[in-house]
Amino acid sequence: MTQPLNTIFWIRAGLGSFTGLLAGFLGFTSDNPAAGLGALLAISMYLLSVFVVRGMYQTSIEAKDRRKLLTTGIGTFIMLFLFTWILYNTLFLVEDVGGLGRNLEELLPD
Repeated sequence: MTQPLNTIFWIRAGLGSFTGLLAGFLGFTSDNPAAGLGALLAISMYLLSVFVVRGMYQTSIEAKDRRKLLTTGIGTFIMLFLFTWILYNTLFLVEDVGGLGRNLEELLPD
């Protein structure tokens, strides 16, 4: 039983990272008023993973452990989704927000 749960964990870990990048590529970034839809994308992808995992492993996991099909990897999915989404915002949306992009020469006194 450990092998299917390990596989489910790593599927969700990879899917969380992919979903964070996908949310960034689709434009659900901090400068977009509809950025909250990125969270909806994450929920949708996680629910999709639940259906895929149930189809793959429902018969190989005992009835008392079926709840693990839903809960295995949920924390990792959420954390990796948030990490990659925030990292995408940080690295690819470098702008002069609030004057923070000024040259150091402008900030130093003469």
